[in-house]
Amino acid sequence: MSKVKTPGPVDPIRFLTQRRHDAKTRRLFLDFFASPRPCAFALKKDKITGSEHSLASPRNKVNGTMKRRLSAMAAIVFLAGCQPEVSKDWTTSLHESLRGATRLRVRAEGTCCNEPDKEETLLDVRDAQEVAKVVQGIRIDPDESGFHCLCCGDPTLEFYRNDTRIASLSFHHGRSLRWPDGPWKGDGLLTQDSANFLIEWLAVRGVEGPRKERDGLLRHERPSNPSRDRWLTEMPAFLTPYWPDRPIFFDADAIRTMNTALTNQFPDEGERILALLNWFGSGAGPWSGFPYYESAAEELLLLHSTDAILKAIGDVELTNRQREGAARLFAGRQFRELRPDDLCLIPDGLKQDLLEHSMNCDDEDKKTQAERAFGKPREATGSDDAEST
Repeated sequence: MSKVKTPGPVDPIRFLTQRRHDAKTRRLFLDFFASPRPCAFALKKDKITGSEHSLASPRNKVNGTMKRRLSAMAAIVFLAGCQPEVSKDWTTSLHESLRGATRLRVRAEGTCCNEPDKEETLLDVRDAQEVAKVVQGIRIDPDESGFHCLCCGDPTLEFYRNDTRIASLSFHHGRSLRWPDGPWKGDGLLTQDSANFLIEWLAVRGVEGPRKERDGLLRHERPSNPSRDRWLTEMPAFLTPYWPDRPIFFDADAIRTMNTALTNQFPDEGERILALLNWFGSGAGPWSGFPYYESAAEELLLLHSTDAILKAIGDVELTNRQREGAARLFAGRQFRELRPDDLCLIPDGLKQDLLEHSMNCDDEDKKTQAERAFGKPREATGSDDAEST
């Protein structure tokens, strides 16, 4: 084998899973690391073979770029003398860590929050057998895991052994789990059966958020979908080449790439923000349980400071869609978790404007979020004052 210059300290599995856009290379890495003897290998022309594991098949032909990646990764593994445990997979590691759990607390918000004990408890199960049933129902698809959803998740499942919290898992869009303090190298995508089990188990106990998110995603993945067509129509033109055919998750690299394209279309930051507010305000309607792809606009907006967003809003008369995008952004969970102190920066006049806009709908969830962010409608306060006088 030719000598390969080894990079600095690299976690091979993290390196692998961060490249999920390159499915063929990713599959080769996974097959290679799952080999019984991954350090006994040879690279021959455009194929990889192992002494006890062969990847030499037509589906595994690799091009020059892939071969260089595989060579570097193989060298790291070989020189380290290690055997990464891909086969002791995501599910097994979680089940082992949760063995003996006696309590499950389901709380609001995700694993980004600074004070989880203060978050609302949605469900508290202290039956060890029922907790074990939930644990066994969690199954992760290792071939599709390793990405990193850009949101914090909601709700969070906290597992306890007696009085000790042993793991916190945030639930993302009814599809995936994040275990920030565990050994997983990214988010774990639930198998379809496991996702349905967990969603329904929570829903029958009154935690319906994940079910709403799943149903919303299914609705908006139908072939004929006016709200999705509107979303794509309002998307800034320079983003079109970077929009995937079936968007499910956006990682940080994808958001950075889209931001670069958007900057080329709108060099002025204020114009860029207004275009994003218009896009974010062109969604299906709900602020919770909406199609995941709509979070791309939110992530792009959150690249800008709150001061910059407020300046852009203050310089113009907002359109209805821009007003919807602004209200949705400031009242959303992401803004609340990432910038908890910034709501006080919003001028009172703008708060009132966004509140009145948000209350002009039949969506009770949207109204609740708007009231939490912007306060109660003035009309109610005014009528109370009138009666008291």
